[in-house]
Amino acid sequence: MSSIIGRAAVFAKLAKNRSVSQVAAIAARAYATEASPEDYGYYPDPLEHATGREKKMLIARLAGDDRYEPKVYYRAEVSTREKPNLVPAHFDFRIVGCMCEPDSGHVNFMVVRKGLTQRCECGAWYKAIDADPESV
Repeated sequence: MSSIIGRAAVFAKLAKNRSVSQVAAIAARAYATEASPEDYGYYPDPLEHATGREKKMLIARLAGDDRYEPKVYYRAEVSTREKPNLVPAHFDFRIVGCMCEPDSGHVNFMVVRKGLTQRCECGAWYKAIDADPESV
């Protein structure tokens, strides 16, 4: 608060013996401009900075391999315990998100284990199966 009062006092001293147009010129602020890359340098390439798993994922994405990209699987309109929605899983379980209603913003998450069928609150059935080992 004191810095605002201090600025007001300085502004009042400057404005004391000046005309309105001179005070307006003093009060006008300069607009911020975007920094030029030539002045500060360019952003580094993420591939040069990445290491380990992140670099492997970036190289795969550049090569057109989408195994690391999130995938959306649409559930069947009607599923039963005998004919569930099949979910590929690399481990013994997989976390599945079910949007029970198409216009809903809420997602019901559940853990689906291999060999077991599991029912969502909306009545859809899910079962985890072995995923393709090449997609690791």
